[in-house]
Amino acid sequence: MAKETREALNRFLVDIFHSVLRIEERRLRQMGYEDLSISEMHVIEAACLLQGQGRNTAKGLAGSLGITPGSLTAAVNVLENKGYLQRSQDPKDRRRIHITPTPRGLQAERCHRQIHEHLIDGVMAGLRKEEAAVLVQALEGIARFFSSERTDST
Repeated sequence: MAKETREALNRFLVDIFHSVLRIEERRLRQMGYEDLSISEMHVIEAACLLQGQGRNTAKGLAGSLGITPGSLTAAVNVLENKGYLQRSQDPKDRRRIHITPTPRGLQAERCHRQIHEHLIDGVMAGLRKEEAAVLVQALEGIARFFSSERTDST
């Protein structure tokens, strides 16, 4: 691959990553969630997603987020104090603790999904159907690479 292409791809990945985080953060604040960081919102998002799969334990969330159990514990403590998440014992196995969103956490997740929908709509608005299909195919390849990198490093 040509050096210019590599540099352009690097710039693109870094710029897009930071832009998405800044947009999410700004939109969350506009929606009334000034007390949430993007990292905290992603913990809430994972708790909502994994609850639907029955995998919303500390181990499940930490694995999903690619963070240590200690980092997850600290994040859940903060989010529990803010009223977004709660811990509860598994009725079948009292050693297992489930982390679930509160009604406030569910509302924050709905707002977060709206932000993502807005981003997707904005990206897709400038593309023809064929271009969108090529973009999705290319992004699936990029996602596979990053997924394998995350798995290899854990």
